[in-house]
Amino acid sequence: MQRPKTGFKQKSDDDLIKTNIAMVEKYVDCLYEEKYEEKVKGARSLLFLMVNPEDMFHIISEKNCLLDIIARTLRDEHKKNMELVIHILAFFYTVSYYQEFHEVCISNSIGETCIFIIEYQYAKYIIRKNEIIKKENESSNNKLTFQKELDKFLFLVRKQDRILRIAFSILMHLAEDQNVEKKMVKRDIIPIIIKNLDRTNINLLVVLLLFIKKLSIYDVNKDSLIKNNVLDEFIKYVI
Repeated sequence: MQRPKTGFKQKSDDDLIKTNIAMVEKYVDCLYEEKYEEKVKGARSLLFLMVNPEDMFHIISEKNCLLDIIARTLRDEHKKNMELVIHILAFFYTVSYYQEFHEVCISNSIGETCIFIIEYQYAKYIIRKNEIIKKENESSNNKLTFQKELDKFLFLVRKQDRILRIAFSILMHLAEDQNVEKKMVKRDIIPIIIKNLDRTNINLLVVLLLFIKKLSIYDVNKDSLIKNNVLDEFIKYVI
C-alpha cells in the first residue's frame, strides 16, 4: 500500500519505541493538557501511529470517539499554536488520502475546519505583512530592529506555508467527491485559492495549481476562476 507523504521525516528508532497503539488513548489525553508542549507531543505521537497501516485502520475504524476529540482540538486550538495545528492537520491528511475514509473527515467537519484555518492564516499574514512594510519605511535609523522583525515574519510565513499546504491538500482529497467539491465552491474555495497564489513556497504553489486544475474540469468553475482573475495570477509565473 502506497503511503501518503506528510512532509515529516521518517521516525527515528526512539520514536518507534515510544509510540505504541496500546497507548493511543494516552496520546489523545495529552491534547487536554494545559501546556502546549504536551499537546504537541500527543499530536505528534498520534501522527507517528499513522505510519503503520494496521494502527491507522484500527484508530479510524474502532476509535471514533478519539477522532472526535482530535478533530475538536483542531477546531478549538487552531488559532493558538501553529505546531499543534501542523501535526493534527498531518494526521487528517493521512486519513483523507484514502477515499474510503473521506466520510470520517466529513462527519468531523475537517473540510470546514481547514477552510477556517486557511482564512485565519491569510488574515494574519496580511496584517503582519502590512506591519512589516510600515516598519521598513520607518526603520531608516534602526536596521537591526527591523531585521529582527523581518526574521520573525519570515518564520511565521514558513510555518503558515506548511499549514496551508496540508490544509489545501486535505481539501483537494475530499473534493474527489463532486458533491463535496460543489459545497466547497459555494464556500468560496476558488477565491480563497487565488488569494493564496501570492505565496512563494513552491510546494504550496504546486498544491494550489493542482487544485485549480482539478476545479477547472467543470465549466462553471472555469467561469468562476476567470471571474476571480486567475489568469492575472498565472501571468506572474510566466513573465
